Amino acid sequence: MAKGNYIAGLDIGGSKVSCFIAELDDFYNPRVIGYGQHVSHGMKRGMIIDMDRTETAIREAVAGAEEMADVSISSVFVSLGGVHLRSHMTDGLVVLNNHEITDADISKVIDVARAKQLEGDRQIIQAQPVRYVLDSHTDIRDPRGMTGSRLEAEVHVISAASSAVRNVVRCVERCHLDIDDIIVQPYASALSCLVPDEKELGVCLVDIGGGTCDIAIYSEGVLLYTSVIPVGGNHITSDIARGLSTPLSYAERIKNLHGCAMASLVQGDDNIDIPHVGEDEDSPSGKVTKGALAGIIQPRCEEILEMVREKIEQSGFESAIGRRVVLTGGASSLEGIKQLAEAILDKNVRLARPSELDGLTDMSSLPQFSTVSGLIIHGAKEYAAQQRNKAVTRKFTDFFAHLNKWLKDAFHTG
Repeated sequence: MAKGNYIAGLDIGGSKVSCFIAELDDFYNPRVIGYGQHVSHGMKRGMIIDMDRTETAIREAVAGAEEMADVSISSVFVSLGGVHLRSHMTDGLVVLNNHEITDADISKVIDVARAKQLEGDRQIIQAQPVRYVLDSHTDIRDPRGMTGSRLEAEVHVISAASSAVRNVVRCVERCHLDIDDIIVQPYASALSCLVPDEKELGVCLVDIGGGTCDIAIYSEGVLLYTSVIPVGGNHITSDIARGLSTPLSYAERIKNLHGCAMASLVQGDDNIDIPHVGEDEDSPSGKVTKGALAGIIQPRCEEILEMVREKIEQSGFESAIGRRVVLTGGASSLEGIKQLAEAILDKNVRLARPSELDGLTDMSSLPQFSTVSGLIIHGAKEYAAQQRNKAVTRKFTDFFAHLNKWLKDAFHTG
């Protein structure tokens, strides 16, 4: 999976590609030692629309992370997003014959659930058990070690369009990188931003990225629902560019420096110099007040949050999240977005950034790095599990080798 004790995460987002490289200690705890990012114009709504541009962004982001970490990587954990992602519940059943339940039984019941036919050209990206039923006992979280005759599992399945997955895989391979695993973006962001109590008590994570807005709902410690909205921070930037007739690059800049999601929160009426499209950016000829800028930003933010509210209502899990929402992603840095979200969603809102990783700096812990941070956390867990499995396999191999040698010696001696 990784040469030495290094793992890498690659987040292919709608506005940028980010790469983190982490070093694992003796207990497989990750520490970020390098990161890189590069602007990307090759994605739209989570789908690759320009393979060459996306490949260039990946190469540049990986090169930046490798240079900072002073290591070369050959494989990555990759994020997958886009409106093609689908979330649904399914179930599986296996007969046990009253033997003790093992990891193999858990895997088998999940495989049975995964085998349910998908519509069209789709493939399963993640399948996680939500709860188990053992004979007549319901709501079992972990049945390992128990005994019974029938084990059922309710499984949360996330599927994706096969063509979208193939394009991501092909683009990464063109950069001479192997893929360790593909993780959906909402799940990765949740790994880096949510605390255990939030997952247990119920929470909705909202990651407002460049091209899309990802939603993940947790309750009782498990992921129950994911969804993707085809609107994000890039749409806010486009609104500013069109409304002020200014270049997209400048619209992005004034959004980050002076933007506010609620016009009522703007104090004063300071003017901001802006260049018009086609003019020299060093000699701006236009002006806009912060209040007028907020007047452009607020309607789009309201639209995004209203779509989030609709998704929560449609999910069937609104009661499960209680009154807790966590906002992350690049657009969550907008001034006033927390207050606007609380008003529209009627929930308590927390702004989150990656916090579950060692080695993060002020720059690499910004909200736009939530997904790639989650990839590192997931990768470290996967790497640790593989190493433990290898250790168990080695013990069995060594045991049978010693047993075989003892039998040969005993037989020879006899």
